[in-house]
Amino acid sequence: MDIKLYIGQAIRKNRNSKKWTQEKLSSEAGISNRFLQDIEAGEKMTSLSTLFKLSKALGTTPDKIIMPLWKEWIQKQ
Repeated sequence: MDIKLYIGQAIRKNRNSKKWTQEKLSSEAGISNRFLQDIEAGEKMTSLSTLFKLSKALGTTPDKIIMPLWKEWIQKQ
């Protein structure tokens, strides 16, 4: 399981559910559009502070993004 890719996909799913572009989310979260593209593509790992910014912009909480990943990861241990 690629954690970076999973988190990127979860952020993309949340963004798409709001029908937002990457430009809109990156602007709302105060991060560069290129960085968001890299996160969603699983090329870069988000820091906790960036995850907090993205979660706030999306109107969700960080645990909603990472808890499904945690549950899947813990089952494989």
